[in-house]
Amino acid sequence: MYMDAEDSKQMLEEVGRFSRERIAGMAARPESPVNADQLTLLTQEACDLGILPQATADEGFGIWEHSDAAQAMSFNTGALRHIAHAIPGVAFAWHRLALARFVAAELGLALEPNDLTGMQLVPTGHYGLGRNSLAKWLKAEALSAEDRSMLSDWLDRGVNATTLYAPRDWESLVWPVWSDDHIAWRHVQRKELDVRPGKAQHGFDELAGFVVSQPSPAGKTIKLAPDASRSIYARMFKMDLLGLLAIGAGALDRGQALARDYAGIRKQGGKVIAGHAAVQHMLSDIEITRHNVDIALAALARPVDELDIGAIAATRASISPALCHAANQVMQVHGGIGYMRDAGPEKLVRDQNMLKLMSGGTREIHAFLAGWTGATA
Repeated sequence: MYMDAEDSKQMLEEVGRFSRERIAGMAARPESPVNADQLTLLTQEACDLGILPQATADEGFGIWEHSDAAQAMSFNTGALRHIAHAIPGVAFAWHRLALARFVAAELGLALEPNDLTGMQLVPTGHYGLGRNSLAKWLKAEALSAEDRSMLSDWLDRGVNATTLYAPRDWESLVWPVWSDDHIAWRHVQRKELDVRPGKAQHGFDELAGFVVSQPSPAGKTIKLAPDASRSIYARMFKMDLLGLLAIGAGALDRGQALARDYAGIRKQGGKVIAGHAAVQHMLSDIEITRHNVDIALAALARPVDELDIGAIAATRASISPALCHAANQVMQVHGGIGYMRDAGPEKLVRDQNMLKLMSGGTREIHAFLAGWTGATA
């Protein structure tokens, strides 16, 4: 389905309106996050509006349903940014739900709408990004015995548990597994998994953490030709990194608005604090980060197959820490009140930190890039 600039603009306006009027209203009290029932209701509304994709057999304009044109990619990241402006944790859950639908559609899984709203994606293995071995596999390089051992362990779902952050009522997941020296894909129901509650997480208060493994073979495993599996994984991985950047940008937009509003009314020394040099410096730090992430997302608004994984990974490695710093500046503008849970900034700090840790975090990207650029010994 074709999407032009006017289509994208109108749909983003609808997503923005839904985010402001429905989602943000439920986030009016940061110390009382959206509960499981509210999130389920919002998810169904987003599906009904077409913001989230429907059954794999039907084509619409939901998030990550189209990635073959610049306007479609702008819509995907723009929609996530709008949603994250209201609640980053909800944006993250919907991002992964939409990516799960993308993978399911690519694999030819016939799923109904009820299946999709309860499906989540685990994009990586039990730690990091497989060091530099994943990058070598994506480049179709000859793998050493060490690389094969690394990837086999990385995607061993029976021996190694993986942490999943998702709505409490998720029903199934799709994840990559290692099979015959290549990545295959598995769709498995929650009841067929070993699922344990995770430790209390740092952010994403709307979601829950789970420790998931699959000690017994179950579910549907789809083995594809190596090139086909590489193609699906590469697209999914690029869209996941882009989505995390877009969600971080939306959280930053919210934080910048909070900081500006507070600086414009809070007085100290007889004048509003926006007139103090130290506060101006913090507000400028926030603006610089917003400007840089705008440039990054605009540069990456291209068909997904034209995007270089290394470029996206490098962008994330540089932008995500800056987003965390900007969130901290939002909290500092508020002074001591910024640390209070009912004010809002401290939750944004925690959510940005969580985003930085997803999909291997930012530290592991350096090893991945070494494999991607051939800078390994």
